[in-house]
Amino acid sequence: MRKFRLPLKSNYLGFGICLIFCGAAFCLRPSHCAADDANTSSQSSSKIQQKTLQNNQQKGIAPASTKRPYVVAIDPGHGGIDNGASIRIGARTVTEKELTLLVAKDLAEELRKRGFETVFTRDHDNDVSLADRTALANRAKASIFISIHLNALEPKNKNLVPNGIETYILNSTNDNSSKRLADLENNVLKDSKVKSASSTSNIELIVKDVILEANLKPSKELACAVQAHLKKVARDRGIRQALFYVLLGADMPSILIETGFIAHPDDRDRITNPKRRRALAVAIAQAVDDFRHRRKNPAIARQLNQCRVKD
Repeated sequence: MRKFRLPLKSNYLGFGICLIFCGAAFCLRPSHCAADDANTSSQSSSKIQQKTLQNNQQKGIAPASTKRPYVVAIDPGHGGIDNGASIRIGARTVTEKELTLLVAKDLAEELRKRGFETVFTRDHDNDVSLADRTALANRAKASIFISIHLNALEPKNKNLVPNGIETYILNSTNDNSSKRLADLENNVLKDSKVKSASSTSNIELIVKDVILEANLKPSKELACAVQAHLKKVARDRGIRQALFYVLLGADMPSILIETGFIAHPDDRDRITNPKRRRALAVAIAQAVDDFRHRRKNPAIARQLNQCRVKD
């Protein structure tokens, strides 16, 4: 690898002697003028800001907060031509895409009540690719990413339909059921144009690997917080890990919630019933609030740190 050394002094900073008046002094190089102008401008701006602050204080106006907003990206799974899981009930077909949107909208309301900002990957029945979902969250500089889904397992014996809620983080797994579920959720990739590894630079791959590694622990903590609250309103199936493509592109802690089995009557009723669905949204919103303030609450931090993820 060639090494380049930058010269300590450059002959190109000035273009000869210039007799340009900068404030109260002359300069020999344009860069000197720029520095003087910048200093003068900075001092003037500082005086204006101080004067504005004094005026606002006299009027009882609180200073604007410079704190970065806490944005939650909510991803209602599937949409458009992608129905996700579905079940026939009488003459009507109930689809995963419509149920996830119901949960997402209730969750957004509960989060806003608690002072969070929210952004949807979709807010109606439209197609959004898996890659575009996290890309939208990244552009919005979201603090966390929550993808909402329903489980699709429908056994041959109708009387043995599993039920309950489970929360996933992005990681490899040896669990066959988690692999199967990830395959189902990733199935939409077959008909979409996904950026291949061969078209991705080594630098991009390294950066993404670093981001994923950095987000693994907080993603686990977020999943633990969510599952701890969800098990109060539904059967607890634990925290799991799988290679969900929709989580791969997120530059922030991210989780995927399977809010129940669409084929199970009670799980389905928990979402179609407005009162029960609101309780589900409240549980997730409270979990997000716990996660956000975990460092200020030693008890919550300890609880999340001791939480275990199934292999």
